[in-house]
Order: sequence, then C-alpha cells, then structure tokens
Amino acid sequence: MIKEKIKTGTLYGVGVGPGDPELMTMKAFKVLSSSGAVAVPRASDSSSDGMSQALLIVKKAIDLNDKKILQLLFPMTKDKAVLKESRQKAVEEIAEELKAGQDVAFITLGDPMLYSTFSYLVPLLKEILPEAEVKTIPGVTSFSAGMSSAALPLAESNEKVIIIPAAYDVEEVKEHLKSFDTLVLMKVNRIFDKLLDLLVELGLEENSIFISRVGWPEEKIVTDIKSLKGQKLDYFSMVIVKRNINER
Repeated sequence: MIKEKIKTGTLYGVGVGPGDPELMTMKAFKVLSSSGAVAVPRASDSSSDGMSQALLIVKKAIDLNDKKILQLLFPMTKDKAVLKESRQKAVEEIAEELKAGQDVAFITLGDPMLYSTFSYLVPLLKEILPEAEVKTIPGVTSFSAGMSSAALPLAESNEKVIIIPAAYDVEEVKEHLKSFDTLVLMKVNRIFDKLLDLLVELGLEENSIFISRVGWPEEKIVTDIKSLKGQKLDYFSMVIVKRNINER
C-alpha cells in the first residue's frame, strides 16, 4: 500500500497590530484560529522576560489552549553570528511543523513586513523547505494607530513621510527635516532627552507628539513633550514630528 504524502503546511506571518486586540484584522483572527501552531518571537528565554507582547494581544482575542506554541528566541543583539544562528534555529523548528502538515502562524507586533523578524525567516525557510507556501497577513502599525488616537493625519496632500528605526543618531533628524514633512522616530526611550534638546534647538518641540504603548490600557499621548524630560520612558515609545502641524 502506497503511503499518501502529507501536504506541507503553510507559514503565515500575522500582524496583530500595536496592542488593542480589536485592531487585529478579521483575516488575522481567521488564520490564528485555524492554524495548529503559533510561533512566538521572544527577546529572552528568561522567565523574568514575561510573555511576548504579541502573544498577550492574541490571547485576549483567541483561545490558544488547543494550539502548539513555538517559543522562538531572537536575542536583541547586533552580533551577526548570533542573529544568524537564532534565525536558523527558529526556521528549522518551524519547518518541522510544516513538514508534518501543520500550518504555523508567526505573530508579530504591528505589520510583519515592517521592521519584523519574520521577513528574515522567509528566505531561510525557502532554502531548507522550498515547497512550503508562505503568506503574509498585514497588521495595523503603531504609528498609524497612534496618529488616529491623536486625531492627526500622518500626511496630507503631497507631504512626504520617513520612518526612522531606533538605531539612529539624533543629528540625522536635521538632515531628514530638509526632505521630509513628517518624521516617525521609533523607540526613542533611550535617546529621548537628546532628541528633545535638538527639537527645542530647531523650534520644533511644539510640532512633535510623544506616543507610547498605543492600543494598550497604558497608552500615553503627550503634546507637551518638554514635560517628559528626564523621565524613564517605555520601550514602546515614539516621537512623530510634523513640520506643518501648526498650519492646519
């Protein structure tokens, strides 16, 4: 008797939004409900690290008791060798589930194609399991949700927007302001005071909005950003600078 070959499962990159489970799309909900395994990226394997933020969001909307949870470690480091090893190990674990015919939903905060570990895994998976199908479910980003909470447009008419990740020099802001109308500065907690000093120097402190934990109960939106000087800020914090904010 010929044994029927098991169809390879599908890997889904699922954006779960910034924090509010109601901002998850219907498609994300459907995929997470039907997938047999959920892959959860973690920055640490320490018990003190707490549960993944993305997993916390999902658990508020979906019962995961009957699903296999893959806790995947992605250390917060710039060491390329360490990053390569962690990604390879994660892909191999995912591939084992896919080979068994299991669909895997890899959850990410925001959108899986914007500053997400998921995008690094796709080419690695194709190397070891080329027959596997990969699909992406887009998610609401923190900055779009934040500007909605602040009731301000991210951009209008012909305005240009730039998104700048955490690893930047505050002096770059000066250069970007020459070419862009709106600057989205991600994860500003460690360099906030330096950034604030620069914005005051440029006369743009009143054109800037501080947003943290958007979509969570602890969400904070501050327009008087000078009031935050010297404070310990949340990791999930951003500053959005709009050159023309006072011209509306």
